[in-house]
Amino acid sequence: MSKARDIASAAPAPSTVSATELGYVDGVTSAIQTQLDAKTAKSTLTTTGDIYYASGANTPARLGIGSTGNVLTVASGIPSWAAPAGGGKVLQVIQDTLVGVISTTSGGSYVDTGLEVTITPSSVSSRILVMVCCNGVRKTEGYTNSAGEIRLVRGATEIMPVGGERLGYTNTTARNNIGSVSFNLVDSPATTSATTYKVQYFTNVSAAAFFINDYDGSNDVTSSIIVMEIGA
Repeated sequence: MSKARDIASAAPAPSTVSATELGYVDGVTSAIQTQLDAKTAKSTLTTTGDIYYASGANTPARLGIGSTGNVLTVASGIPSWAAPAGGGKVLQVIQDTLVGVISTTSGGSYVDTGLEVTITPSSVSSRILVMVCCNGVRKTEGYTNSAGEIRLVRGATEIMPVGGERLGYTNTTARNNIGSVSFNLVDSPATTSATTYKVQYFTNVSAAAFFINDYDGSNDVTSSIIVMEIGA
């Protein structure tokens, strides 16, 4: 009987491991710590949009999120973010129109025509194609040396003058119906910030009016400005 008691006292206590806990290690085929050591730490990814890639065999690495509009590509065998290929594509188009007669007697100071668009380029390497058509342009009668000018500005910077202060100059007092004045420009703003293009005009004689959208007083004439972002 003493041997039986000795055997009973030496037997291990009943296990307190639950079925749920046993389920956690179900299917384990090697040392648990070895498997844990092989896992990649969550702290490798630091920013929303980051992705994992292998910088070498069994070597996980972080690829940081790219810029808006970028595509995933491969350079020297390593994944990277880059601007989409295929330069010359039209990425976006914005238009503004002006309806009805406008005029200025600004006397040499530029004023806005109302033709204005704001575009936000998707890449600093994009170019912006600007197309402007001003219809029904004329200068008033009665002033020998009167003339006007139309120009394009980016923000507050002139990027294209038209007429050189001599648009509609006749050296007579006669009214001059100039007609349509159109011009195109490829600009490189080198920015991804919102960029405004607008058309301005002036008359060099303050008493002499300079008109746009005026065909014999008609109010149904339309002028326009169109901007296109062209991928580099």
